[in-house]
Amino acid sequence: MRVLFVSHMATRSGAPLLLLWLLRWLMEHDAGIQPSVALMGDGPLREEFEALAPTTAWSRPLFQPLGERIRGRLGRGAAASPADLLAAAVKRHRPELLYLNTLVLGRHLRGLSADPKRPACLTHVHELDTTLATMSTPDDVARQLALSSEVVACAAGVRQSLHAHHGLPLERCAVVPGFIPFAPPAAAATGVPVAPMPEHPLLAPLEQALAAGTFVFGFAGQAIPRKGFDLFPLLVRECVRVFAGQPFLAVWLGASPTQEEVIVTRRDLRLLGLERHVLLLPPMPSGMAIIGRYAVHGLLSREDPYPVVALEAAAAAVPTVCFRDGGGIVDFVADSCGVAVDYLDLGAFAAALHRLSTDPDTRRQLGERSRARVLRESCIDDVAPRLLACMQRAVAAGAHHG
Repeated sequence: MRVLFVSHMATRSGAPLLLLWLLRWLMEHDAGIQPSVALMGDGPLREEFEALAPTTAWSRPLFQPLGERIRGRLGRGAAASPADLLAAAVKRHRPELLYLNTLVLGRHLRGLSADPKRPACLTHVHELDTTLATMSTPDDVARQLALSSEVVACAAGVRQSLHAHHGLPLERCAVVPGFIPFAPPAAAATGVPVAPMPEHPLLAPLEQALAAGTFVFGFAGQAIPRKGFDLFPLLVRECVRVFAGQPFLAVWLGASPTQEEVIVTRRDLRLLGLERHVLLLPPMPSGMAIIGRYAVHGLLSREDPYPVVALEAAAAAVPTVCFRDGGGIVDFVADSCGVAVDYLDLGAFAAALHRLSTDPDTRRQLGERSRARVLRESCIDDVAPRLLACMQRAVAAGAHHG
């Protein structure tokens, strides 16, 4: 089966990582896939995709030579837009299936809508409605869903949201949960081994805190409001009050130093006198090695369908604290795998962190239960075959439709 896998970006974030892990599994297990990849945005994962399959990525430098700009406008040379790049990839690779790894790709599919010989489409949805409202439009969402003979949601809440907000019949959407790139160990109690800490000068404060026995809690994700990054300084201020002199270190992994939100947050931390309690780290390839060192993983997300980082933390027996209305991981946490507090209640969030810092037995029990559940439900060896079956159904339905 010739499959063109399409990602909206190539950042070290949930949906692109899931696609990379899935593609790697398909190749390692000789699943009968002839893959190619189209990335609608460039990023650090591009090289890892390139190692697995022919890959093209949309990357437009800020300053482009005049000749290249003219060729782009004339339709020659490099693609003039992500939609053109995708159309060229379809023409070159002649896929039987487009695996659309997010529901924000509709604006790039306008050319396909009128093509009677278009490939079958599968859409894997990782977004709830607020994200769709900010990253797409109702018309583009409707276009992508109409083109898709198979729709997969990463969580039951995503499926329900598609039905409620976009009229997608429930029977048209399969729920296949997010996953981690590990096979289940022979005994779940052994867990997933935590990788050694990478050598990086920015990690020195973390290593020092761990060596001193300081309580370390942390977050991982894009430094954006949907992930609650703007709440981070306010939470740390609450923690200073609640911890009342007990040392702690709050880590955020994924805070690119040149990003506007990160620059503003550094200023906030400085003006609030909180810098010594905080470590901001850029995105790193060895993210799980860092997350596995947290005593507690925090999730400040306002909306997060089924965050992979919480599954990664669980695999390392690190429990999660989150908001009750923050998305699909709440059901996971509610199963004695962490703590959920009232939405945007930073005082309650800080209090939950403090309780776990003073009660290592409870913290360990929550961590062990979360690890057992993630190894039972969310290992790639269990989930990837279900996605492969969805791909096969999509191609069969597309051929029947044609």
